[in-house]
Amino acid sequence: MARAKKAAAKKTAARKPAAKKATAAKAPALPKSVTNAESKVKLQQKAVEQAQKKAEQTQAKLDKHRAKIDTENGKLSKMRADVAAKRDKAKASSTAAAKRAVDTARGRMNTVRLKLQDLRGEAKLIRAEIQAAKKVATREVKKFRTAERNLKTKLREHERKLAKKAKAEQKKAEQKAKAAAKKAAAKAKRAVKKKTTRKKAATRKAPAKKAATRKAPAKKTAAKRKPAAKKAAARKTPAKKKAATKRPAAKKSS
Repeated sequence: MARAKKAAAKKTAARKPAAKKATAAKAPALPKSVTNAESKVKLQQKAVEQAQKKAEQTQAKLDKHRAKIDTENGKLSKMRADVAAKRDKAKASSTAAAKRAVDTARGRMNTVRLKLQDLRGEAKLIRAEIQAAKKVATREVKKFRTAERNLKTKLREHERKLAKKAKAEQKKAEQKAKAAAKKAAAKAKRAVKKKTTRKKAATRKAPAKKAATRKAPAKKTAAKRKPAAKKAAARKTPAKKKAATKRPAAKKSS
């Protein structure tokens, strides 16, 4: 059980540094205002692309329509020439069949003319569509530019805030370092002061010790005198004994 616990603890310890690395690699998250501005720019870019695509499509439609108008114009010019030839033929022959041929040719020509008029009317509408699409595209481009400007201002603001924060942190670190240096200097000063005071105390004690060493022989003399005094006392004791023996005995009362 103990071994299993130790192995599990080692595994968790090995996993922890990797997690720390992952957190360190992560970039600081952008604020919501910046992300919103970015999404707005992307959406506006899509809108611009769509508007430009629509303008291009309407332009292509107009080109196709112009090609149709050109073909119909060619047909109409041919029919006009055919009607003129048939009219000349009818004038020369003055038959009912020739007159009918002229009428049928004129009818075909009129239908082509009407078709051409319709095509030209449609072309006008397509041109109006193109103008509207271009206006929409220019409006969307303006919106896109304003969104870009807004994003740039938001990013600048965010960068300014980050720079301000970094500056504040740097200032804080500098103040901390300054305080630590001041503390260390004060500590060193105190240590130097203690050293000097110790030295001074040591220098003061040295003469006192010397004086004590000088007084030491006097003590010795005192020590020498004491045995002499003891000897004198020892000498005095027999004299005391003699005095005791010399004292006369007290007279007996009768």
